[in-house]
Amino acid sequence: MEYITKKDLIDCSTPDEFCFSLCCMECKTVWKSTPIRFSKAGKKPENENRKIIYDTLYDREKNLAFQKALNQAKEIFNICPICKRLVCDHCFLICDDLDMCAEDIFAKYSKDNTRMLALTLASNLTGRIVYKEEWMKYFHSKGIITFIDSSQGAGKMIINMKDAGLDFLAFTGHKDLYGVPGIGGLCCESKEHFIPLIQGGTGIHGENFVNPDIFPEGYEAGTLNMPAIWALKAGIEYIESHVDEIRTTEKELMAYLLQRLSEIDGLRVYDADEKRVSTCCFTLDDLSSDKTISLLDSKGICARGGIHCAILAHEAIGTVETGAVRISLNYKNTKADIDQLLDTLRSR
Repeated sequence: MEYITKKDLIDCSTPDEFCFSLCCMECKTVWKSTPIRFSKAGKKPENENRKIIYDTLYDREKNLAFQKALNQAKEIFNICPICKRLVCDHCFLICDDLDMCAEDIFAKYSKDNTRMLALTLASNLTGRIVYKEEWMKYFHSKGIITFIDSSQGAGKMIINMKDAGLDFLAFTGHKDLYGVPGIGGLCCESKEHFIPLIQGGTGIHGENFVNPDIFPEGYEAGTLNMPAIWALKAGIEYIESHVDEIRTTEKELMAYLLQRLSEIDGLRVYDADEKRVSTCCFTLDDLSSDKTISLLDSKGICARGGIHCAILAHEAIGTVETGAVRISLNYKNTKADIDQLLDTLRSR
């Protein structure tokens, strides 16, 4: 990995204070180190001999201040291993990270205090599959905990957690698992133990003030939502018995939808060429996302517009100001449903 060096820092020091800066080559944000005051600030040497001592002391303290600034900068900036540009951590999409190998991702983002690699299975905005088994295995081999948020995509993809080096996988039940709102879960392959943020509702150990130190009861406070649990169980069993039909049908429907959307003037689909689950998003040049949603709703078409609780994803694709329209397909949808959507968009 290439590291930030002395040549990267810009010296902003004054005779009384030491300070250094860096500029992100992507967003142009200027960062400055914490100012450190010179121990002899405001004083002037009385003679030439004193000036030599004064200058030596200044250089020594400046060098110490530089080392502190360099350590600060390494926590905020990285040199991209692909394009070699100096960027702040906020500009994590300066290159398409999903095309990078595990070693480069590790070099770009891992620090001495990194404990977990957390990834989304698939974008809830564009539907693009983010999950990389290669990354999971590599980070896991380095002793780093691996975690996947599969809220978008659970039920669409088959993942063997043990083979993938995956420690934790979180999911929600109300999307592709055919459950109801208010149910989700955490699959744990790791023996890593977490202390609950809030204690109480100690269930089977009701005489205690804290949750039992056993799994999973220690993480499940109060009365469990049994109707939702049974609904989730039924949804998962249904998927297991129809998995091939679901995957084949949704793949065909999504390919049809993307092709037909590309034929509509003034419409842009994001991440159109990437591997995805059965979700996509788009914008129209002449209609805002909220007005598009109103138009679709008037025709009985259920979609979602706006920011989708994913502000960073919208920053990455440049739709923060406009929002976007998200369409998700189910294998019970038909090409006739898609044609109705397309006809409605053309009628705007």
